[in-house]
Amino acid sequence: MKTAAIIFSSGLFFFVPVAIVYGILTDFKELVGFPAILLLGGMAIMIGGYLFLQHRSVGDTPMDRLDAEISEDHYEYGFYSPWSWWPIIIATGAGICFLGVAVGWWIFPFGAVIAFIGVFGLVYEYDRGNHAH
Repeated sequence: MKTAAIIFSSGLFFFVPVAIVYGILTDFKELVGFPAILLLGGMAIMIGGYLFLQHRSVGDTPMDRLDAEISEDHYEYGFYSPWSWWPIIIATGAGICFLGVAVGWWIFPFGAVIAFIGVFGLVYEYDRGNHAH
């Protein structure tokens, strides 16, 4: 966690100078780029600060030590069903949504309905059928 905090916090030392150079090159007349890049540096320091505070309260985790084993990490990263076909349906719906943004907005609702059906099926996959708990 300490390494991640250092990496995120170092974003401040990149994004703020880049924002200043960008502002100078555009004479601070471009009202989106300079504040956006400056806020990106602020967000990087916020995440880095949060990770520093977590490291101080939790201490060293296995990912901070070079001699740590994978089995020492006690976090559960989630569960994914390897035989599920629902992610393909979600990806199809998302693809149709992106096609709708590029070609015509009238296509977007069809993709949204397909993606919603896929998400609904993925969430409730273990409530019915062979794999119900």
